[in-house]
Amino acid sequence: MMKKIRKLVLIFAILILTSCSSDSPQDVTDLIVQPEAEEPILKGTWEVYDIKNTDNSSNPQSYKVGDLLYIDKDLVAINNDYALPPKFTSKYVNITKYLDSRGIDLKTSSKADVVVLNASQGQLYSKDFVIINKNTILFVNDNKIILLKRKSPNVEKKVLEKYQAKSEAERSFTIEGEAVEVDINIYIGVRERVESYGKDPSYYYYTYSVRIEPNKPARIYKTKDIYFPKKDEFWRFKAIKNDNNGKYDSLMAYPVRLDKNINSKDNQEKYTFTDHDKDMRFNFVNENFISFDYSSKSNNLPINKYAMVKIDELDKNSLMDISDYTGDKESNKNLEDVIYDEVSKNFADVKKDDIIYDFTNFGIIRNQGLWTFQTSYLINKDDSIQQKSFPIDLAIRDDLIIGTKKNLNVDQVKNINSQEKDYFELINDQYVAIQTADELIFYKIKNGYIEINPSFYIPFNNPTQVIMFEQGLGSYADKWEKSFIENNDIIR
Repeated sequence: MMKKIRKLVLIFAILILTSCSSDSPQDVTDLIVQPEAEEPILKGTWEVYDIKNTDNSSNPQSYKVGDLLYIDKDLVAINNDYALPPKFTSKYVNITKYLDSRGIDLKTSSKADVVVLNASQGQLYSKDFVIINKNTILFVNDNKIILLKRKSPNVEKKVLEKYQAKSEAERSFTIEGEAVEVDINIYIGVRERVESYGKDPSYYYYTYSVRIEPNKPARIYKTKDIYFPKKDEFWRFKAIKNDNNGKYDSLMAYPVRLDKNINSKDNQEKYTFTDHDKDMRFNFVNENFISFDYSSKSNNLPINKYAMVKIDELDKNSLMDISDYTGDKESNKNLEDVIYDEVSKNFADVKKDDIIYDFTNFGIIRNQGLWTFQTSYLINKDDSIQQKSFPIDLAIRDDLIIGTKKNLNVDQVKNINSQEKDYFELINDQYVAIQTADELIFYKIKNGYIEINPSFYIPFNNPTQVIMFEQGLGSYADKWEKSFIENNDIIR
């Protein structure tokens, strides 16, 4: 086994050190450039010549030696995965950090910076290609390193015609004219509240996987915890209840490949956030952030605040402040002004010094078909503590929430189901999921209108809040469904 690891490390050391320039930029992780559309830097036909299994997994491989990758200004494709047309961006990254973020530990450290070309097409396709040299590239899939060599500098016309025909047969268009797949798989993360007489409520977190294929009944699976996609792999989120006091004061978020080893000291430190002074209730999970509201056990007053943590920085065990999210140092001052204006609406002659400001006090909640930001204020006025939660106008970044659509308005939805408390539009414009007090009901959309009769539904036995709604189209749909079944205990 050690011999195999050394061999893998040696291969990459040789590839990287012989192909990376020593004068590469020093601060380059976010240096993103747009390659010229008329000639992608990796144009040509590429062939898989080796596959490195980095975790000794026996799971079936999506790719095999001999598979061909096509890269052209009009097409990026390998097997059944394709972008037509693709959008290209590129960036410089440190190879060790890049592979580590995708679950691959080379057992060595390199200062080498490499170019990564990303090809994407909306919700249909996104893949990174790491450039080792002009004739060698790699990409990561399911903890495997796929190595390719350039077979030809061109892509044959018949290949493009083949994928154009495939696209016409498989894909449709949204109202906005975006090409989408009809085949879709959805991960729906929920928080269930269970009341206990004389005690605080208990919260349980689950994920539903919903596969919707054309002309087939929907397939629905359920498992405990929150199961979600992150880059090229799948992760698991757990809310941890303290057995000594019944409070939720810890969380874990980690790659499912670590399920068997997650209790090791190193993994516990890297993938756990703990604050024994907090009782947390989770409102939002995606590949970048976890958001929750909480009360502090050390405070005798029922004060409620909001918070966010970065999934990739759980080892820091710290909350984000608002400038961490916006990237603007002025955001703290802006939040202070927003809170002061809100307080001034409710209290006369208030002074800024009467308000207690906390710049980590912001988070994401679900509100009428949208994810929105929420904060709260705390004011000491007339010898009493006053607090209030309210929404704040903070832009939802594209990398924070992907696939949030808003073609339908609340009135349209309520006309179909007057019991609506929330709704979720599918990114392929095929369905809308309407949540009521005890169900999540899926209605078909045809020509922009919601059909009256529901197609299927998910029943809720307890008060339930949706905290995640992730959607995978086309080949992603199949991958997501298979991963969900293979890596979870399905609740019947």
